[in-house]
Amino acid sequence: MRLTIRRQRGLGLVELMVGITVGLIVAAGASIVAVNQINEHRRLMLETQIQQDLRTAADLLQQDLRRAGFRGNAALGVWAPPSAVGTLGEQPAAMATPNQFLDMVKTDSDAVRSLTYQYARATYSPTGTLRDAEHFGFKWDKSSKVLYLMIGLTAGQPNWQPITDPDSVKITDFTIDVDDSQSTSVGDFCDKPCNPPTAGASDCPKHVVREVSFTIVAEAAHDSNVKRTLSGFERLRADQIIGACPA
Repeated sequence: MRLTIRRQRGLGLVELMVGITVGLIVAAGASIVAVNQINEHRRLMLETQIQQDLRTAADLLQQDLRRAGFRGNAALGVWAPPSAVGTLGEQPAAMATPNQFLDMVKTDSDAVRSLTYQYARATYSPTGTLRDAEHFGFKWDKSSKVLYLMIGLTAGQPNWQPITDPDSVKITDFTIDVDDSQSTSVGDFCDKPCNPPTAGASDCPKHVVREVSFTIVAEAAHDSNVKRTLSGFERLRADQIIGACPA
C-alpha cells in the first residue's frame, strides 16, 4: 500500500481569516492613531486661532483706552501766571479750565455691556461741545457674542465696528472694571498752603488716577470645548483734578 502526500498550495480558509483579522486590527489601530493626531492638530489650530483673536482684540482696546481723556492741549489744564506785568502787553493770569473729555460711562444691560469715553482727535480741542469724531468706546453684544469698538458718531449714532469674528470665536463673557480709588495730592503746587490746622479748611486738590481693567472669555465657534480667557488693564494718562487750592 502506497501513501500519497499532497502538498498544500496557497492559504487555507482558517489562515486567510486569521490574516484578514490581524490586518483589520492593525488598520484599525493605525486609523485611531491618525484620527487622534488629526483631532489634536485641529484642536491646536483652534487654540492658536482663538488666542490670536483675543490678543488682537485686547491690543485694540488698550490702544484706544490710552487716548481716553486726551484734550489736545495740556496747557489748558494748568494755571498760568500773568505775563509782561507793567507793560502795555500785560496778560492776566490764566485759570485752568475743566477737561470736557474726562467722562466715562459704563453700561450693563441684558443686551450689552459697554464703556464709552472721549478724546480729542486733533492737536487742540477747545472746551465746549464734543465733536462726533471724538466719541469712542467698546461693547460686548451678549446675543451675537461679538466685541465692538466705537469709532465716533455717524449722524449722532454710535459707529460700532466689530473686532471679533463670530465665525471663528464667540465671546461668552466680558467684564469691565473702572478703578478710581487711587489719587495723589497736588497741594504743593498751590500758592497758599492747604489743609492748615484751622476749622473749615478746604482739602488739597488731588490728581485722580483711573485704571480700566477687562477680562475676555471666549470659545471656539466650531468647538465649545476650546476656551480661553484673557485679561488686560490700562492706566489712563489724562485724568481729572478734584478739589481746589485755597483762595
